[in-house]
Amino acid sequence: MVSSAALATGTALAAVGTSSANESPDAPVTPDQSEPKGWSSHGGTIGNCRHVPSSDGIGRPDAIAWQYEHSGPASVVEGAVFLQTDGEIHSLDAADGSLRWTADAIEASGTPAIADDNVYIAGEGVASLEAETGEVRWSEGFDDAESVSSPVVAFETVYVSVEGTLRAYDTADGSLRWEHETVDVETEAVEGAYGFHSRNGTVAVADGTVWALLDKRRSESGASADGLAALDPTTGEVLWTDQLESGRTASGLAATEDALFVETPTEEGVDVFDVGSREVVETVSDAFDSAAVGDTAVTHGRYTLSSTGAEAPWNDRETHAYGKPTIVGDLVVVAHSRRGRSSPDELVGFDLEDGSERWTFAFDEAHWSDGFPIDAVVDGETIYVDRDGKFTAVRSS
Repeated sequence: MVSSAALATGTALAAVGTSSANESPDAPVTPDQSEPKGWSSHGGTIGNCRHVPSSDGIGRPDAIAWQYEHSGPASVVEGAVFLQTDGEIHSLDAADGSLRWTADAIEASGTPAIADDNVYIAGEGVASLEAETGEVRWSEGFDDAESVSSPVVAFETVYVSVEGTLRAYDTADGSLRWEHETVDVETEAVEGAYGFHSRNGTVAVADGTVWALLDKRRSESGASADGLAALDPTTGEVLWTDQLESGRTASGLAATEDALFVETPTEEGVDVFDVGSREVVETVSDAFDSAAVGDTAVTHGRYTLSSTGAEAPWNDRETHAYGKPTIVGDLVVVAHSRRGRSSPDELVGFDLEDGSERWTFAFDEAHWSDGFPIDAVVDGETIYVDRDGKFTAVRSS
């Protein structure tokens, strides 16, 4: 399942300058990286880690609490759901699913990010809404952008990648703090400028650093692989860049203080990158999406739900059965459905340390023909999933 791998250079990332940057000299230095409790942005956290801190995991759910007639990517913070559906943001009461407000001031895409009683969205532009009312605080438009990442909010800054350009906006008024159209990559394998990936989950913040995936399709030298960049979150200074191993493309990134987990669909695997040594130390095979805490990750692939980095790595094999994993304390929560079988859909809780099954919740009927794409969002004692196009809350009664 695991094999050794290294970056294209086989050594540490190289420190470089920037090909095209625009910095504001008045941008304040904000050392606070804090984020709200709950599922606050794409991938749950500012690091895209799909990890919810908890002292004792989550108990076995036993009932559907409520369903909302629309579905889509969502954040759940402090008793409120913020759901992006058909370009609109719907805010729901997490207790009963009742509608609080709807906002359609900007054509949103991806997952909203929640910070300091505000909702940040990206799509046709980037905007800040008041979390309580949905009123627009500020908005900045993009020029015909077709590829925009979900926003990540930290250091009083909104980070978003737009058509290959990484931008940082002030959360207070939407002013542009800095941007990079490209960054330079200089290794034995490649030398030239790269643009950024602009899909969801390709920008992450961890341990005082903004990490972002570089897109070989936006490179000036016809690079053979995607890359990785580390930037200062307040100034935009480029700290390191490097190219991934030849032939690799990246689709997602999870960042913790200890490790980076780079999802590489070309290899159907996840590269585990040690932050201290700045090298890829292993590759998890048959892996697409990852949930991570520290240097431990749980991944799902076509055939396997597995852990890596734990004292006793484990795996559970069943073709296309498991959805995207979420770590809640010492528990892994995952959707489960067997393709082509009549058995009901399930939510399963696995022990993070050894992979043993703690509980199973079975729905009354099957809606998921295949559990693989199903996302489980967790906040408090509630698990949210899409059931037949309806945003569904499941919890203990």
